[in-house]
Amino acid sequence: MKLLSKSDLKECVEILKKDGIIAFPTETVFGLGVKADSEKNYENLVRVKHRPSDKPFTLMCSSIKDFEKFVEIDAKTKRIIDKYMPGPITLILKTKIDVPYYIDLGTGFVGVRIPDDKFVLEMIKEAGEPLLVPSANISSFPPAKNHREVIEYFKDTIDGVVEGECKDGVPSSIFKIENDKITLIRKGPISLEEVEEIYK
Repeated sequence: MKLLSKSDLKECVEILKKDGIIAFPTETVFGLGVKADSEKNYENLVRVKHRPSDKPFTLMCSSIKDFEKFVEIDAKTKRIIDKYMPGPITLILKTKIDVPYYIDLGTGFVGVRIPDDKFVLEMIKEAGEPLLVPSANISSFPPAKNHREVIEYFKDTIDGVVEGECKDGVPSSIFKIENDKITLIRKGPISLEEVEEIYK
């Protein structure tokens, strides 16, 4: 595992372009990222996290254009995106019919997020693809909040980790939008009431 800094953007992007796994700090917790353009990358994430392969990974994007090709976005949903992204929110939205199986695992839904972190946004943009990004932890353990915890979790099973510390360590709020209704999936910095007010 290479220990990198935010000044090593080019090297971080190279790891991703070579289908490697990299851990990095966001405004919430550390994420574990791979390019979202191959099933092999998905399988590698499942393996290193020891995660049951029945739950789709979040798509982390640099802009709304990145995930428009994966999910359906109506006018009301776009208002939420415009208001809260980039930011600590993940929206689980209906996938388009032609997305690869490993993106939504046949559920018809996948989470999308634009992080509020300049380095991460630039890394995704330079990689040329959205990333599949779960929290950086072994399944059932707490998410890593700094690079030392990432190293402890993953040793040499991933390719790189970007040095840093997540200030609050609170994961993003997760909401599912289905049939014109918003459901809170995981509590976080943004409340259901706030999102419902924008969605009206």
